[in-house]
Amino acid sequence: MDLVIQQSCPSCGAPIVLNETDRLIGCPYCGVKNYMIGGGACRFSLPDKVPDHIPREDLIYVPYLRFKGSIYYCQGHEVQHAVIDTTRLAIDGLRLPGSLGLRPQAMKIVPVNAEHLGRFVRQTIEPDTVFAQAIKLTALFAPEKKQQLHHRAFIGETLSRIYLPLYVKNDMLIDGVTHSEIGRLNSLIASSLENSTAFQKSWEPRFLSTLCPHCAAPMTGEADALVLHCPNCQRMWVERDGCFVPIDWQNIDGEDEACLAIPFWRITLGEESSAELRNFADFLRLTNQPVVVKKDDENLALSFWIPAFKLTPSLFLQTAHYLTVSQRRIPAGEANITGRSYPVNLPQQEAVQALKSVLAESALSKKRVLPLLASLKLTPQKITLVYLPFRDSGHDFIQRHTLVTLNSAALRFGRKL
Repeated sequence: MDLVIQQSCPSCGAPIVLNETDRLIGCPYCGVKNYMIGGGACRFSLPDKVPDHIPREDLIYVPYLRFKGSIYYCQGHEVQHAVIDTTRLAIDGLRLPGSLGLRPQAMKIVPVNAEHLGRFVRQTIEPDTVFAQAIKLTALFAPEKKQQLHHRAFIGETLSRIYLPLYVKNDMLIDGVTHSEIGRLNSLIASSLENSTAFQKSWEPRFLSTLCPHCAAPMTGEADALVLHCPNCQRMWVERDGCFVPIDWQNIDGEDEACLAIPFWRITLGEESSAELRNFADFLRLTNQPVVVKKDDENLALSFWIPAFKLTPSLFLQTAHYLTVSQRRIPAGEANITGRSYPVNLPQQEAVQALKSVLAESALSKKRVLPLLASLKLTPQKITLVYLPFRDSGHDFIQRHTLVTLNSAALRFGRKL
C-alpha cells in the first residue's frame, strides 16, 4: 500500500497530497509541474500530536526504515518470490517498538523539513541489515527450506526513512502520536539521544523543471512516471544524477489508435556476456524451449524483454518470459507516439537486476539451469525502451504480435506495489 504524503508545492507553497511513488508533482493551485529527483531514501515523519506546552525543540525523532518491493529467490530447483512491505527500527540498543505497524499507511505523513525543530537520532543499523531481518519473516525462509540459494534480486524497491516523534515527560519517553508511555529515560537512551542531529538542509527533496531540455516544450507523464515524453521533439527523458538525459526508445504501431502502448525494457546482451548466451539460439537451447532453432536465431542478438512497469512477481516473470521467447515476432518501431501510453515506473537498472530471475523462470529444466546462475555473466550492451501495442478487450489487454495478455486489474494493482 502506498504512503499518502502531505507536502507543500515547490513552486507556490500550497498544500498538496501525493502518493509515495509520485515523481511528477502537479499543483492544482498554480498549475506548475515539478519532477522530484530520485536517489537516497526520502525522509518523512508521522504527524505528531504533542501538547502545546512541550517545546518543539525538545522533540526527539527516532528513525525507522521502510522497505516495499518484490524479492525473487532462485533456490534449489524453484524460482520463488514474495512481496515485502514493512517498517523496521533503524537503531540498536533501545527498547522501542520494532515496527511502526500500519500507522504510516493509515496517516498522512509529512516530509521532514526546517519546521521540524527537534533532534533526529542517527541511524545505526545499515539498510541491508534491516532488509535481511524483514525478508526472514517471509515464507521464503521457512525452516524446512534449506536448499542452496543460487540467486537473489529485489525488484521495484522503495526505501524510505520514517521518523517516530517522541517527547520526555517526568523521565518517561512518550509516543508523540498516541501519547502512550514507551519506557523510562535511562542512561542508554540518553546516550543514544546525544548521538543526534538537527534538521539538515540536504534532506529536503529537490525538483527539476519539466520543460524539455532540447526544445523547452512542456514534457508529459503521469504522476508515477520515471520517463517523461516531449510531444514536440519526440524525445524521452529520464532523470539521472540530478538532470534529465535522453534515452533510446521506439514505439511499435498498433492496429488502431485505441491500442494502449505499454513500455518494456529491451536489454540486449553484449560480447562480454557468458559464452552460453551469445545469441538468441543459445537462449532457446539453454532453456530447452519447445521450438525449432532456426539458422537466423544464431545471428540474432539475445535481448531480454523486461516490463518497464510494476506487476505482481508471478505475472512479472511470466510476461518477461513469454516476450523474451517470442521476440523474433516483434517488428521494428520508430520514435513516435501519439496515442495512449502506460507510464514507466520500473527503472532500467532494476530491470537489469531481473535478468537472471527471468532466465530461471524461462528454463524448462530448472534443475539444470539454476545452478549455472551464479557463474553466468549477463552484461547489457544496449537498453532501449520499447512501447508495444496492446488491444483493449475489456478485461484484458492483448498484444497482437505475441498474444501476450495483461489483465487490466493486474495493471491497476501494479501501480500500488
